[in-house]
Amino acid sequence: MTPPLRGISTEEYHNFRALQEVFLQDCPIPEFDLGLALDNYVYGHPYPIETESVIQLLASVPSSVLAALALDFSFTPLAKLSPEERINRLLSWKTSSLGIKRGVYSILRQISFFLLSSDKQYQKFVGYLT
Repeated sequence: MTPPLRGISTEEYHNFRALQEVFLQDCPIPEFDLGLALDNYVYGHPYPIETESVIQLLASVPSSVLAALALDFSFTPLAKLSPEERINRLLSWKTSSLGIKRGVYSILRQISFFLLSSDKQYQKFVGYLT
């Protein structure tokens, strides 16, 4: 079920939920929702901001057939894979000889951890807030 969104599309929300299954599988905040964190980040900025369009473009990569075709010669986008296949594909990007794959992996992972680190419950967990 998709929660009410204010800054991103339903597809972008589910794309980041799919990334959460890979990048944040051991997240210490069980109720953390990477899709909602992205929505809050995009919605919370004064409009328009340059990073918003970049973030939304990156949020479309996991469900893009074109990205799957260009990066993996596959018609199956990342978000449509099983969690195990998604992990394997992303890990192949991480260690790829192609800089673009490594770059996309790195950027998506960094955004995921940035959004997690921006969460107040996570900040309490690591001792930044009391």
